[in-house]
Amino acid sequence: MLSKVLFKHNIADTLGNIRSSIDTNNITFAHAMAKNPKQLDARANKFFRHTSEKHQILIFLSGSCTMTTDDYTHVLQPGDVCFNPAMSYYGITILEDIPYERILITLEPNKHFDKLAYEVFDDLKPINVNLNRLLFPFIERYKEYAQALPMKQFPPLAMNMLEELIYICLMEKNAVYNIVDTTENILKAAISYIDANWASIKNVQELAAALFISPSYLYDIFNKKLNMAPKAYLMRKRLQAAHAYLISGISPNEVSQLVGFNTYTAFYRACKAFYGKTPQEIWVKVER
Repeated sequence: MLSKVLFKHNIADTLGNIRSSIDTNNITFAHAMAKNPKQLDARANKFFRHTSEKHQILIFLSGSCTMTTDDYTHVLQPGDVCFNPAMSYYGITILEDIPYERILITLEPNKHFDKLAYEVFDDLKPINVNLNRLLFPFIERYKEYAQALPMKQFPPLAMNMLEELIYICLMEKNAVYNIVDTTENILKAAISYIDANWASIKNVQELAAALFISPSYLYDIFNKKLNMAPKAYLMRKRLQAAHAYLISGISPNEVSQLVGFNTYTAFYRACKAFYGKTPQEIWVKVER
């Protein structure tokens, strides 16, 4: 008889809508999401000091969140795998009201697994793993085996798969240059998109959506690579273009609209802050 270990739910709890849950007594695998996380109970937005008598593996899929432990605060990125040992404290703060999705696996402490996990997660910081190439196939295989195998045969396989997940994390941890290349490619794509659309981009959320990543991940890349936020980079592009328009003789009011400001007041303040001059002071009047 096949086990009935995969359950579909439509319940809203503090984590949103549980998509699927697999419980094999000693290992629990839960796939949950929240479409509008900040509309949920306050505990979902900020649930620090969370602990468990079991180990917890968090696979972060999407959203805008930070994870805080006793030792560090980390902006979660899609593909982050976090190992939280039994009785350790951690919490997640939801930053923006954009879809949040994650896998949470809990398991009993196990001498063989513990040795492997502590060696790979030696500083207990998240390890970023390629979502499409490695994590999604792992998640789908886990669910497929849970549906197909009898309950008594699935737990040993589930344990082997969790060890495989830890080895996947080790492989990605050792291949740091692949992660760097990924972030470099995202940065280049973001800059190219801004260069082509700087006058019409409404906000950072639009830019992140065009690149299929979360705003927090985009912010993290810009901050680490360029030491500035994506919004600041976009503003700089607009003000550089504005300066060129102003010295070519185009009036400040026209320039304000050309470079994408909603109001002249916002343009005036941004120009003054960036150049130390008002648009009128930069403007070169040209006889027409």
